[in-house]
Amino acid sequence: MVLMKDGATCKLCGATPQDGAKLHVDHIIPWAEGGETIFENLQILCERCNIGKSNVQL
Repeated sequence: MVLMKDGATCKLCGATPQDGAKLHVDHIIPWAEGGETIFENLQILCERCNIGKSNVQL
């Protein structure tokens, strides 16, 4: 569902699997800061952007 919502594209850099990107489901409000694992709080990020983001809310 989250992949469909975000068009299988990284919300930060626009990378796709066709570009060779590994996609991750990420919490918009980090789980460590009380962000819930609900559809509205999830987004798609590529592995590189997700690792760079860590626990920062964008």
